[in-house]
Amino acid sequence: MTDAATFVAEPELFAALPVAAKVRARVASPQDGISLERAVGEKGRHLREAVHEIARALGGLVSQKQFDAAFGPRFHAGKLPQLPPSRIAWRAAWNLVSLTLLSRSATGEKRGLIDAEKWFYGAADAPVLAGLIGDSARWRAEQLLGGLSLDKDFWELLPHLLEEHGTGSRSSVMRDENTRAARDAKRKEGVYYTPADVADYMVHHCAANAGGIGARCCLDAACGTGVFLLALLRAAEAEAGEGFDRFEFATRQLFGMDVSGHALDACAFVLLHACWSVVERRGLSPWAAWHRLRMNLVQVDALTVEPGGESSQEARDAFAEVTRALESAPSRIVAAHEFAAVDEAWFGARGFALSSVFPSAPDGFGLLVGNPPYAAIGERGDMGDVAARFCSLPDGQAGARANLFPLFIEMMWRLAAPGRSAAALVTPLSIAYHGGSQYENCRRAMSAAGGRWQFAFFDREPHALFGEEVKTRNAILFHLADDATPPRGQRAEIETGPLRKWTSRTRHALFDSIAFTPLGAESIAHGIPKLGGAAQAEAFCALRRGTGRLPSWCVRVGSCRPEAAVGAQEGHRVFVGGTAYNFLNVYRHAKLADDERGTPMSESAVHCLEFRSDDDAAAAFAALQSRVTFWLWHVWGDGFHVPGWLWDEIPFHRATFDADSFSQLAALGRALWQRLQEHRFTSLNGGKLTIGYRPLHCHEERDAIDVLLLASAGLRPDFAEELRTFVRGNAVVDDTDPRRQHLHRIFPSPQTQ
Repeated sequence: MTDAATFVAEPELFAALPVAAKVRARVASPQDGISLERAVGEKGRHLREAVHEIARALGGLVSQKQFDAAFGPRFHAGKLPQLPPSRIAWRAAWNLVSLTLLSRSATGEKRGLIDAEKWFYGAADAPVLAGLIGDSARWRAEQLLGGLSLDKDFWELLPHLLEEHGTGSRSSVMRDENTRAARDAKRKEGVYYTPADVADYMVHHCAANAGGIGARCCLDAACGTGVFLLALLRAAEAEAGEGFDRFEFATRQLFGMDVSGHALDACAFVLLHACWSVVERRGLSPWAAWHRLRMNLVQVDALTVEPGGESSQEARDAFAEVTRALESAPSRIVAAHEFAAVDEAWFGARGFALSSVFPSAPDGFGLLVGNPPYAAIGERGDMGDVAARFCSLPDGQAGARANLFPLFIEMMWRLAAPGRSAAALVTPLSIAYHGGSQYENCRRAMSAAGGRWQFAFFDREPHALFGEEVKTRNAILFHLADDATPPRGQRAEIETGPLRKWTSRTRHALFDSIAFTPLGAESIAHGIPKLGGAAQAEAFCALRRGTGRLPSWCVRVGSCRPEAAVGAQEGHRVFVGGTAYNFLNVYRHAKLADDERGTPMSESAVHCLEFRSDDDAAAAFAALQSRVTFWLWHVWGDGFHVPGWLWDEIPFHRATFDADSFSQLAALGRALWQRLQEHRFTSLNGGKLTIGYRPLHCHEERDAIDVLLLASAGLRPDFAEELRTFVRGNAVVDDTDPRRQHLHRIFPSPQTQ
């Protein structure tokens, strides 16, 4: 297939198809046998080599003035930092490669760097930066670019290919040590590839909440190379249907912010490629169209942007004048110095007014989507001002170690059009459970933001939302503000969901299956419960109303080394492992086998709960081994760590039970502990021994324990079936995966359970 034919086929990505149908076979979304990072690494290797070749050749040869003449923003709020020579060369190299790829896509011709740059400028006279590259370096770069296969997969991956760090993950470092620098940079900056199916789902659901995209202005406050802006463009075309003008939508309704000028340049190339057929019909030069798109992409620290404000007439006039010049003079280079940059005096003492950063969206945005950086804020001279601006950083608690993403959550309503907006953000799962003051303050602000929140939660096992190279647990947050929801300042409505698990075989159906469970106007300051369905919501609310918690049952709650659980028996104790997955590792005093004696035990501490009597310990052991407790651990936790604060969420204690129920519970605890000896397992990690007891086979004992706990808590007995289904689904995950068939032997089928 020729490059030109490939370009003609590319608009299929924008067809008005259902979301699931569009993303199933796309290389930009992780699937069974498809790795997003590996695809980017393979497709982008020669591209990145060409960039490095050009950057080395341009080092010290391109001035800031030359770069600005070609690629400097034609309108910008405030002053841009002056770049060091190495950075100028790097930015110029990426842009030269990007425009060369665009020329091949648009014309079907394999142009050299100089010819491609001249094509990009059109008939206008402009400095040809590629002419500064030595002949041998230019030839090597052109050979590398000429060997690229510009097929459908390449263009789908374009936003990821133009991300400057490249592939870098734990798995990539294991394959290639040369990717370590990229991995370290991405971890420091909190940068992760956003798969296309994640962006598409978020945009479509956000737009559905708002009643459609329509004429709404859309913002990504950390837009990077444009994955979400591209998803918005796809969704808007699917909504509008025939006659949709991509370039008109992109220039009038798509806006982005980022601290990286390179990312914004790349984003403009990504959007220009998507809009090229319209641009060509209009007769605009690629350069003029690129700059018109680039005007909506502002290099600014989003933490310094204040909502509202009143932009000056001069700012609005300057923006309009640049727009007219770019769109009406396609063969003329519009010099940056012809128009005054926005003067810093137009901004507040503590930050930039949103209306001056984006003069064409002065009242805020109707749709906000994105994937913010997950990284420490770092040292900054304006930390006091930032702390005063964001509830997540109150005075006295701001610090360089605080995370950035909670501040971007606040932007979901701070930068929105008041009372008429919808927003979506993908964040770490920690927003749901982290007990740190920054996270509690953020959740408290979310509760007070009014509107309606919806939360979807995603585990990292068996497979992860961002792909197998990036093993993170995530949450997708949706916020809607309209006349039918509580106004800002009142407690928001809450809708939540379970901690979802899936395999790569079922990922194509993952987003179609997401539903939300209403909780009413519950406070989420303490945490966001992860619940699936009305039965779980009813049980959760009933258990939360109960008085008394597990610690009041104990003499002491603490931790100990694993040796204490297998040494001389002291007191009446129950031990709980510090991590879990399909079950909580709860056990009584254990014994080592003869061949295990002398093997050093794991150094990871275990929880140790001590009781007044053996009856108390046996009954508490039963409660902790119950499916009820396992479910509550998922409701409040992250599905892996077993934190000490969990015990404060277990609503069972000595006074919960009458004498007969308590006696039965203690007897069941002893019977279960005896049965668990059949399901003891050990593992060696680094030569250190870990012991565990797997309760998944013990259906009869756990059924009886659940019945007692539910009755004592006043819950409906049929919730026991809900718990059995929950535990089975959590373990099996995918009934169609032959690699998980061994788990079916543990559980009865859903029909016979």
